[in-house]
Amino acid sequence: MKTLVLGYGKTGRALTEYIIKNNVFPEGIAVYDDNLKEKDINIPGVQFFTGRNDVHEISLCLASPGIDREHKILSKLRSVNIPVISEIEFAYNQLVSKEKGKTKPKILAITGTNGKTTTTAICKDAIIKSGLGEEVFVGGNFGTPFISGAGLFNGFILEISSFQLEWIYNFKPDISVLLNVEDDHLDRYENFDEYRLTKYKLFKNMDYGDVSILNYEDYNSRILKGVMGTRSILFGFDENRCDAFYKDGFIHLKFKDIAGYDLEISLEKLKDKKRYIIEDMLAAASSLCLFGISPEHITSAFNEFEPLSHRIEYIGSIGNIEFYDDSKATNPAAVISALKTLMDDGRHLRVTVKKDIVLILGGKDKGFSYESLIEPVASNVRACVLMGETKNILMETLKGHIELIPVNDMDEAVKESYLFLKNNYPGGSGAVLLSPASSSFDMFKDYNDRGAVFCRSFKALKARQDALI
Repeated sequence: MKTLVLGYGKTGRALTEYIIKNNVFPEGIAVYDDNLKEKDINIPGVQFFTGRNDVHEISLCLASPGIDREHKILSKLRSVNIPVISEIEFAYNQLVSKEKGKTKPKILAITGTNGKTTTTAICKDAIIKSGLGEEVFVGGNFGTPFISGAGLFNGFILEISSFQLEWIYNFKPDISVLLNVEDDHLDRYENFDEYRLTKYKLFKNMDYGDVSILNYEDYNSRILKGVMGTRSILFGFDENRCDAFYKDGFIHLKFKDIAGYDLEISLEKLKDKKRYIIEDMLAAASSLCLFGISPEHITSAFNEFEPLSHRIEYIGSIGNIEFYDDSKATNPAAVISALKTLMDDGRHLRVTVKKDIVLILGGKDKGFSYESLIEPVASNVRACVLMGETKNILMETLKGHIELIPVNDMDEAVKESYLFLKNNYPGGSGAVLLSPASSSFDMFKDYNDRGAVFCRSFKALKARQDALI
């Protein structure tokens, strides 16, 4: 009986490498991927599973997060009750078995619809500053799969997606962070409640010795306080309701009851004080202190933090019209956050007339409603440029509320956004914001590719406009 590695991307390859190196399954493993053929697998001890094989040959399936739960192979396996687990479940089980009789390495797990990559990146910077880069593994959905570090590190900081949580049974972090839960991935889940409950699985095995870090600013996060068996910390901007809050240039941690101390983390030297960055830093500061990182190293990392690309990133101007790349915004909640940042935190950006925004929307349909965009778009945006697979859906949702401009590609989207502001507000200031509210896979490899194409389109348009001056 063989173990099946289902999916042979980054996660599947890491699983296969670990299994072979550690001889975890002496009877051998099988690999299946929709994009592979038998000739593509030439590794001793690894069999190519064609899908026509008898599923009774399989005793266990390790499913990569990108594999749809209704995949034909999974359907066959479930029909004969063959167990399926995720990579993080397998890695956790390996970690526990390797450390049997010893103290298990501490695990910090970070999830949320938006912000988990930024929060994990902030934590990584602090780990490096503390000199623990060789001792603490930072990965999961962020960079390197969890399994690649199993048994090699004294601590783990993991970004965890809902896809990775679908097949967990024993996985148990010591510290878990839930940043927010908003409409997303409804092309994969039956409804929002199923998606939300999948996120909540992160806490299913935690107990009172563990800590949950919850976002007071997000209803679906804060409602978990008091209903789980863990100790809980709330972070946010309300000093009267939060254990960790931001005020007067400092993050204040009121942890005396839960951890025996109070701390302050200075953000006075932080270059970029966008609201979403401070919110993610509140989560990171709470996590890192409980993980054992000193306030000095946290402060140093925070004040030197460079925001990740494609997150409300200023890329340049043509005249008085500025361009912002927020390609990472793959759901409506992220777009609303971006608009709030431009409107409420305009003093930290370059935009001067904050109302004059043209918003570029559209991409692959993920199955959710866009009605939550109507009010913030109508209140804060002059026009929406629509592209991609969701163009017609967005057109139906937003018509009558805002001027709509349908286009066919990114070059046209950038050009029409610029011309709208130039022709309607001559001599004034404005901003073009790419914040699609949809994933990128209809037209691009990923959100990084979409952002890069947006930047190229901007540069090409700027070169043409500069030539006219």
